[in-house]
Amino acid sequence: MVSTVLAISGSALGQVNDTYRARLEYDARTGEWVEIPAPVPGTACGDLAIARGLLAKGEFKDARDAFKDWFKTYPDSEYRKEALFYSAETEIMAEDAEPKHGDVMQAYEWLEEILEAWPGSDLADRAVRREIIIAEMLLFKERKQKIWKGTFWLGAEDEALAMLSKVADTWAINTPIAEQALRLKADYHYQNGQFDEAEITYARLMRDYPRGRYRKISLLRSGQSALARFPGVDFDDADLLEAEVYLKDFETQYPQESDAYRVPETLTRIQDSLAEKDFRVGQFYEKTSKLDAAAYYYRHIMESWPDTTWASQSKERLFAIGATMPADTDTDLGDIDLTTQKDSAPRDNEISPNVAKATPAAPPAAMQPATTPIRANRASPKSTARAESDIE
Repeated sequence: MVSTVLAISGSALGQVNDTYRARLEYDARTGEWVEIPAPVPGTACGDLAIARGLLAKGEFKDARDAFKDWFKTYPDSEYRKEALFYSAETEIMAEDAEPKHGDVMQAYEWLEEILEAWPGSDLADRAVRREIIIAEMLLFKERKQKIWKGTFWLGAEDEALAMLSKVADTWAINTPIAEQALRLKADYHYQNGQFDEAEITYARLMRDYPRGRYRKISLLRSGQSALARFPGVDFDDADLLEAEVYLKDFETQYPQESDAYRVPETLTRIQDSLAEKDFRVGQFYEKTSKLDAAAYYYRHIMESWPDTTWASQSKERLFAIGATMPADTDTDLGDIDLTTQKDSAPRDNEISPNVAKATPAAPPAAMQPATTPIRANRASPKSTARAESDIE
């Protein structure tokens, strides 16, 4: 049979009324859309074409019934793969058109059958992309999964996250589709305050796709996630230090966009929190009469964060415990004499003359830094190598 070739135009498509005539096929050789011959009812190919025609017209209920009958009539057909795909498409499009009108979890099962039975086929790639759409609907569009023929509709966030993980780890490894799946997963965790999971997934994006399209946002949100995890200055500062590494890397790699995302202000806030944490440790030692240890922390604050208010308060505390003799008119923290008077012997609860070399004893767990000597003398944070190589 000779097919009729039709150009794409509003007038031409407007003349197509029958279901089968509304379905056109693109001919890559001619660059035109070819009208598909009328389907023959009573055959696997014909009945499938009729069902697809109903889907094309947006008659989802009738299409669903037609596909259901097709599976009963042709259980072993060579066209099963196509029937599975377009049955899934029916449910996805019905749910997208109106909530609670499509069974996306059933659609996902059909797509999984395609991927398991026909990997690498022409429809396999399209099936993976449809799974991404289903996960996105469940995570971000408040769609629900159908339970007991629609008696209940429940959230399926965990199932959707598992779908994205399977796409990234099984069906589309190291592809742009997998990258997109990871981005959706990371964004969901971030938007829902699940910052541990968000940082892990954003870090994986940077590691697996170092030149990918989502590297910039992943670096920024890794830092923001680490900072959001920090519970307060009375706790371990590992999250603060991690956030500082990410955000300094962002500031270095994307200097023109740092201000827009308020990265400099965030880094200042991180440094202020680090200084406050050490100041509280110093206060603890001062209250327990361990003045050598207190002076150690106060000096460390003045050296590491001289522009913070905690540096000014540390200067005052050093003077109060007799660990420094500031000049009469000195206001520059860098010029403070941090040595004790050599001609006076220490009294009770007074700091010893060799305090500059003293190493404080470990404070209680609630107050102590992650590792005092490392914190006090920590090297410059690792750059993007940490985000790309070290984070699992």
